[in-house]
Amino acid sequence: MLRGMVFVDHMNFDIASKTYYREELEKPAPRLDYNLLFKNIVKLRRDITLVKTLVFAPHPDDFLMQDPNLCGYYKWVIGLNNAKCIDVIEGRYIARPTDPEVEMDINDHSTYYKVEKGTDINLAIHALSKGFYNSYDVAFIMSADSDYISLYRQLKSIGKVVVVVAVKGQNLGKIIPEVDDHILLDESFFNQCLR
Repeated sequence: MLRGMVFVDHMNFDIASKTYYREELEKPAPRLDYNLLFKNIVKLRRDITLVKTLVFAPHPDDFLMQDPNLCGYYKWVIGLNNAKCIDVIEGRYIARPTDPEVEMDINDHSTYYKVEKGTDINLAIHALSKGFYNSYDVAFIMSADSDYISLYRQLKSIGKVVVVVAVKGQNLGKIIPEVDDHILLDESFFNQCLR
């Protein structure tokens, strides 16, 4: 039996799943049971046991924590640390002014933009270090971000099987040639992971 670890670029996954439901299915995204979600993803490939899931999510700065939606999202993500075999690795989410002459206002999105820092590098470092120390055989990487292509090549070069997991509608054109396998999640899959 092979050992699998799931590495989740959570902001990427969260945006993709909400976009899929809103634009393709024209309904709100359901609440998912993340314990089931990760186990069910690994079950889509035979003879692999889930060892651990690492969720990479940004910690909003003090300004962004004034946004009740973002604050609630962050508290929920951090709560995943209480689940068995799931660890949350924090990056940073930073607000920057769109105009240095205008004070940022949390209620006026035109006064600031958000920059995510650390997610990509944290995911890459953890996937490589855990792979190097032989903590897993199969890396399930939940992101359609082509920035991870160098990571996929490195993992494959040390003998790891790389499976990219994306949401239906995400473009994997550049990624598919670089990985061993890919999985597209859709409504029928998500319906098996509801809270």
